[in-house]
Amino acid sequence: MWLLTRFPLRGRALAGMLLALVLTSCGFELRGQNARAETLGLYPISVVSSAPNSEFVSQLRTSLLRLGARVVGPSEATLILQVGTERFEQRNLSLTARARAAELEIRASVTFSLQLGERWLVEGETLTVVDQMLNDPLNVVGKTEELRLLQAELRTTLVEALTRRIDYRLAADNADKA
Repeated sequence: MWLLTRFPLRGRALAGMLLALVLTSCGFELRGQNARAETLGLYPISVVSSAPNSEFVSQLRTSLLRLGARVVGPSEATLILQVGTERFEQRNLSLTARARAAELEIRASVTFSLQLGERWLVEGETLTVVDQMLNDPLNVVGKTEELRLLQAELRTTLVEALTRRIDYRLAADNADKA
């Protein structure tokens, strides 16, 4: 630790940039990312939803593109992902002495189906992610903002879980064919 304090800030920044350059130039990548890109890139995919402009669907499309999928319209797609609207549920886990919620559980869920050509790979499956938060009944404004941030985090986690589920199902389908 004493070594880091001996170098000026510019030297530490230069060392950090040099380390990042070395890691990227040697071909370093997170485990499993390349395989997911190969699997998701096999078929042109269309995301169909009753709420096509929702935050969840736009985040899902962005995530699929980032993972190497070709997102196209329904007429051009071989793989069709039908996504329902995301649902958030909230329940009290514990109460204060004044019978107010002290701890909350937040659930985010979405139902989806995956169709490859005429075959259903997944039909009507529901993914759910859960998180908890402490509730301060005296800080209503802070609670609202914390709840909004928690919902955004749950949405991101739900998108990641859905893309993993699609990837695993496509990988299993391709393994069955081989």
